[in-house]
Amino acid sequence: MPLSVEEIAERARNGSLRLTAEEFTDPAVRSAFSTYLGSSELNVSDAEFTAESMTVRGRCAVPALGPDPCPAVAEFLTDASGRTVVGFVLVVDTPKWRLPEPFPAYDLGPLQALRAQSPVVVLDATPRTDKETDKAAEQERTPVVSGARWELPGLDEPVLFLASVHEGAFTVSARFPDGLTLPSLRYLADLPGCTGADAVTDHFPAEWQGLLASALPALREVTVSYAPGDGRVTGELVVDLADEWPLLAGVTLSQVRARVALDSAARRNGWGGLSAELSAHLSVAGLESAVTVDLPALTAHGELADGSGLFAHTTDPGLGKNGLGRLSFLCDLREGAFVVAGELLNPLEIAGVRIEEQTVLVSGGGDRALEVSMAGTLVVGETRIGVKATRSAQGWGLTVEADRIAFRDISAWTERAMGSGLPASLAELTLQELCFEVVPTPSGRLFAAAGSAEFPLPAGLRARAHLTTRISTGDGPSDVEATGSLLLGGPESSLMELDLVADKDPDATSWTATWAAQEGITLGEALAPLLPTTGSPTAGLPNLLPAVEKISLRYTAPTAADAAASLVLTTDARQARAVLVVTD
Repeated sequence: MPLSVEEIAERARNGSLRLTAEEFTDPAVRSAFSTYLGSSELNVSDAEFTAESMTVRGRCAVPALGPDPCPAVAEFLTDASGRTVVGFVLVVDTPKWRLPEPFPAYDLGPLQALRAQSPVVVLDATPRTDKETDKAAEQERTPVVSGARWELPGLDEPVLFLASVHEGAFTVSARFPDGLTLPSLRYLADLPGCTGADAVTDHFPAEWQGLLASALPALREVTVSYAPGDGRVTGELVVDLADEWPLLAGVTLSQVRARVALDSAARRNGWGGLSAELSAHLSVAGLESAVTVDLPALTAHGELADGSGLFAHTTDPGLGKNGLGRLSFLCDLREGAFVVAGELLNPLEIAGVRIEEQTVLVSGGGDRALEVSMAGTLVVGETRIGVKATRSAQGWGLTVEADRIAFRDISAWTERAMGSGLPASLAELTLQELCFEVVPTPSGRLFAAAGSAEFPLPAGLRARAHLTTRISTGDGPSDVEATGSLLLGGPESSLMELDLVADKDPDATSWTATWAAQEGITLGEALAPLLPTTGSPTAGLPNLLPAVEKISLRYTAPTAADAAASLVLTTDARQARAVLVVTD
């Protein structure tokens, strides 16, 4: 006849509970009697039955542990109806730290160094689940494990931790599905091997100390490894801190959980051998996300749960129709500012330019208005460049920065993207620290770029330039211009800075650079940047010649493979003009 819950309660009411193997139908439960209890029955004296937890507390004799009855707790398992008892889990406090067979033959004595109070054995006499019906799973089933009890301040009863031994190192662990409430975080230091764990609060910034002080932490998991040889303790604690923490106006953390890692060998680093990671659910500005919080920086990162309303209050509310991939989420919990980033599945053409690998960015929170921008990749020649795009009243525009790129490649790109190339006179340059943008205008589009370059002038002359170029499109022909400042010469004493203007026709091969001053300079000073630095090539020139008030350089690039570039220097004085032609 099946054993009922009522029968268990009735038997225990008289202070004695007797169970026999024949009262259970599952073979795994029956074999536990003979294998570990030494007979076909279990007798519990001083029995006290608790219906809510389906447990019986008392004392029972286990022959392998000795002749005297030991403190024991039996928790009963019922079938789906809740009426029929189908198995039980028996926890027995053992009299000795070294366990005999058929129990795990461990010496649990070293656990006393972690303040363990008493060793225990746990017998799992419950039916096999469906997953355990195959042979391999049946071999993995462990019907008996060892453990120990720890008394923790603030708790009425000692806490049971299961134990295992591998290559001389002990691992003790416990899980609390409903949470084990501790009076405060400082009680973490009383867990096995967790001396100093109360210092977890040091990982939180000062502005959160009040929240921590008011928290009633609920312990979820503890796993601690202990090596008796060197005394090293490592482990991990999982503890729930709060159901809800309001941080700022409109910013709330809920389901706040801390995962604390400890390592006694790292205590010399000043953190008590601890590291802490926080997980929670974050609500900010109507957005919801499961996040991990970096401490003590207080930056939260995760994935946005729902991005359907992300663009509703931005400058481009229809952007979400292009489809979004995974949305990553980053939030500064000190200020409430956040950034959401996600792949745009159907890329936009920005200012008439197609950008690859488009990622949309939405930022806001705190005292910031919602802003939407995009990032992606632009291919110029053989160079892949990161780009940024922002939206104005006229539409989307993009900004590009590159450390080093050929002017010829930029010109070829503008030919395709803007309908016009850049001046051919600058084609041989390699631009450095280039920044350009393409933005919409009321009548068309504007390309504007700025960068620096080394100039390959004839006869080995040295020159550097800072350049700006523009292409504007509209109703008529494109307007192209390239201007800048040309720094000519070698030593600092002979440097000369001229204003450079390239011929506007994109096919033109010349540019002009000019310098002017009211006071003027001597002819020798005007020619110095173009002449060798050794010797005194201008020695002997009359100082009585009129002062040079204007200098003009006219550069013409070669138009054929066998042609040479030329540079014409013209100096103007009040009563004279000098011309110097430099070629390769």
